[in-house]
Amino acid sequence: MKISIIGGGITGLSTALALHKVGIQAKVYERAETLNEIGAGIWLQPNAVQILQWLGILDDIIQEGHQLNKMEITNPDLTPIKKIDEVVVSDVYGNQTIAIHRGKLQRILFEKCAELELVELGMPYQHHQSADGKTTVYFKDHSIETDVVLGADGIHSLVRKAMGLPSEYRKTGQICSRGIANVTLPDHLKYEGKEMWGKQQRFGFSQIAPDLVYFFTVVNEEKSPSTVSRETLTSLFADFDATVTDLLNASDQIHTTELADLKRLDTWHNSNTCLIGDAAHATTPNMGQGACQGIEDAYYLSRFLKSKGTALEAFIAFEKQRRKKVDYVVNNSWNFGKLVHNQAGQLLLRGVMKITPEKVLRKQMKSLYSVEGL
Repeated sequence: MKISIIGGGITGLSTALALHKVGIQAKVYERAETLNEIGAGIWLQPNAVQILQWLGILDDIIQEGHQLNKMEITNPDLTPIKKIDEVVVSDVYGNQTIAIHRGKLQRILFEKCAELELVELGMPYQHHQSADGKTTVYFKDHSIETDVVLGADGIHSLVRKAMGLPSEYRKTGQICSRGIANVTLPDHLKYEGKEMWGKQQRFGFSQIAPDLVYFFTVVNEEKSPSTVSRETLTSLFADFDATVTDLLNASDQIHTTELADLKRLDTWHNSNTCLIGDAAHATTPNMGQGACQGIEDAYYLSRFLKSKGTALEAFIAFEKQRRKKVDYVVNNSWNFGKLVHNQAGQLLLRGVMKITPEKVLRKQMKSLYSVEGL
């Protein structure tokens, strides 16, 4: 079986490694000529950590990243809304969140794939079509024959378009800015991820390397400045803890976008093509699970392609396995983002957080972090 993966992001590269792990050869086709360390930070939660360990690259990620012992939601002055025990944000094996530069994570995945000859750069996908039991994938300058196409080309997936599936995006009306600050946090913040809640605005941050801090802001569109810059954000978050101003002043480039997700698709697959990651179920980042769910897709799909008789049987089993959890993440992330940026909604969330017992939180996290078979 020849498998072609379209898209060399975190999901596509993880899928190639997962397939190689179970003895199935696949190749990733990425449009970029080179992979540079672009983007900001990412929080790899314990479910993703388990799979990265299974892939044999966790040590490299730990070396390049930074382990967080606590994830906490706070007021603008950094006082926690609810103090929680560290075990609430770890899985049953003690795995905790690893913060890392997104570009470094992608580089680790890419270098492992390149070492195994699983990736080809400079291959801009155009479309694909099937006839007589074979599928032809058309790139900008040439084409290839394949048996299976896996679409890992993100929220604006061209593979999804070629499959004739809808691409309806839900815009949140919230503007998100992400950046990297060249600083080291004080000791009491160095191993913690923070998200600070203000009125229709949020600021989150964590160390991702000894001298790098990842931060993000989320602001309702009507409150966002027409031109987002370090100076406008500093003004907007002037009432927050001084750490915010320090991080903004130490930042270089800031990347800004409107948060959106993908409206639920009725299916992710047809007989020889399957969507994975953001191409299938793009989510807003409010639960920090976007990339983690793409990595989970890689793990489960590789298992089903190994164990089932045909690709179609594998796709059906994969979608059945993944739907409930993915829907939970997408829907809860959407609702959480909407509530926290609404005055009454945020008051409700704060109240629920304060009265929810830790054993309930542990149960919720155990379900979110569980990976069958690991």
